Amino acid sequence: MTRPFPWRQTVISVGAAAVIAWRIPFANLRVAFLNLDWNNLLLAGFCFLVVLGTRAYKWHSLVGATAKVRPQQSLRTLFGGFALGLITPGRLGELGRCLFVRKNERVRIAILTLLDRLLDLWALLTLVGASLFFLVPHPAAIFGMAVWLALVPVMMGFPGLLAHFSRLFQRAREFQSQLAEMSSELPPAEMPRYAVMALGAMWAELASFFFLLRAFSPTDFTTAVATYPYIVLAGDLPVSFSGVGVREGAAALLLTPYSIPPSVAVDAALLWFVLAILLPSLLGTVWLVVERIKSQLRSPAAGLNPPLSAADTASQK
Repeated sequence: MTRPFPWRQTVISVGAAAVIAWRIPFANLRVAFLNLDWNNLLLAGFCFLVVLGTRAYKWHSLVGATAKVRPQQSLRTLFGGFALGLITPGRLGELGRCLFVRKNERVRIAILTLLDRLLDLWALLTLVGASLFFLVPHPAAIFGMAVWLALVPVMMGFPGLLAHFSRLFQRAREFQSQLAEMSSELPPAEMPRYAVMALGAMWAELASFFFLLRAFSPTDFTTAVATYPYIVLAGDLPVSFSGVGVREGAAALLLTPYSIPPSVAVDAALLWFVLAILLPSLLGTVWLVVERIKSQLRSPAAGLNPPLSAADTASQK
């Protein structure tokens, strides 16, 4: 069954982009790019490499904790998920990493993908908690951090929590058994290590966004802390095509009170999309295409010249 094209999300993305083009003259966007500071852009690119490396190591560690796997195999699923995430609303396609393994391994990879994304969400909520100190009075911010601290035990028990929820689906016996097995292989004592990696990747993303802003206009690090998590959340909402348009509009709205021109905010959000989403997705697409070509080239010559049958052999004699 063919999945219908996401017309609604595409229309929202096109509409949001049209509003941005109407409110912000293209000449302003062009001028901002012409005045780009390449030193800060290179620093942003380096931070994104750190993000990519940390996410790849975290994913390989999660997969390796439940089965022996080579880095090439785990990276194939990760970058395949990146490629699917580009063409799906809210990057939900990243949950399709299980499509790039054998059938008997798909349930395990799907569970691990869900766990990986939960860790990333928890890391993003950490940034939200930090941003409260720049957005609301300190008592409210302290209360927000207390809520975040209360979520730490929940994070440490993510595998067991997934196993508990799986019991709601009585027919998914394979899902339940694999979750129970993985809960024993990923005990709570192991979760802080993966949580630290998720936090490291998220803070490296924050640093990269800060350097992108600095590449266009002088600004403080607190500006990035106060706005970045909400820009990411807006882009991750499954209401647009890969967050295009919505993310840039949210950046313009949130950064303007910090004396960041709308053109700079849109340009920085566009570059963030290119570095954080588009390039990894293109790498994943190239990886899968090259693998497909190699598999076709490695197909045995017997496929072109099939072996003779017994009757043919007898007739030749």
